[in-house]
Amino acid sequence: MEDLGNVFGAGATQQMNLDDVSPATRLLEKRRQMFEVQEALETQKEEFARREELFKRREEALRKQDLELQQQLIRFNKFLQENDSKTARAEKKAAEEVRLRDQKEKEIQELTKQVQEWTEQKDRMKVALEQNLVYERYLNSVVEDSDDFTEIADLLKRHETLKAHHEDLQTRASEVVLLNDKYRTDLQQYTKDGQDRKLKGHNTIAIKQKLWEEHQLDALTAGSSRERMLEDSAEKVLELGKCQMAITNLYERARARSKVKQPYTADHGEQLKVMQDFVMDLSFIVAKGKQTQQAQAKETPKP
Repeated sequence: MEDLGNVFGAGATQQMNLDDVSPATRLLEKRRQMFEVQEALETQKEEFARREELFKRREEALRKQDLELQQQLIRFNKFLQENDSKTARAEKKAAEEVRLRDQKEKEIQELTKQVQEWTEQKDRMKVALEQNLVYERYLNSVVEDSDDFTEIADLLKRHETLKAHHEDLQTRASEVVLLNDKYRTDLQQYTKDGQDRKLKGHNTIAIKQKLWEEHQLDALTAGSSRERMLEDSAEKVLELGKCQMAITNLYERARARSKVKQPYTADHGEQLKVMQDFVMDLSFIVAKGKQTQQAQAKETPKP
């Protein structure tokens, strides 16, 4: 370890001097330092091997001494055992007899308890068997009177199939109820939105029409200039056009979602009628779906 310290110390001292030399010289110096470190490591390995061999010889000597001590201890213990053998055998035999007696008494108690439990279990199974014989006789009578079943196992299998089918129908019914509720909620919301938009459109049209008429009348009666009248008319016509565009937009959405294909019309009155028919059709579909669901619920056999 001291050699390695010397090598690293020398390398640290020379590092300051290597900063002023060329890279090739610095590389050669680094290789020389690595070679010195490698030689120091090899020297340390040889020293460790020598010490390890010395430790092994000492360990072997200690192992031989320990073996001799163990042999002496064995002979001494054998001498003591021979002197106490009779007493030990007698005490051991007495203890063994006591242990065997206690063990046999414990086994007798456990066997007695087990016999009692088996007897009670037998009585319970006998009662259960007598109760189940009633069902077996009933199933046998059903099999004898039926042309579809030849064994009780077939009847039980059919029962399990019907039970699984019933559970599946209940699950599907629940899904249909949830889906119907969702459709009904969506339809109500859509109907409400359509009615709101329709009412708002009507109100807007009425208000704009009234304003247009009032402005037209004021323009005619006031004798204002023709340019002013034309500008006011253009603004009102623009507002009326926006209302008509809103009606047309709602009409196209209702026509696209409707299953009944109708020819396109540009008449806004006819467009409002089409939207009214579409809302009425949706209401009828919801009512019909509810009636179908109630009929399916009545036809579904109860478990």
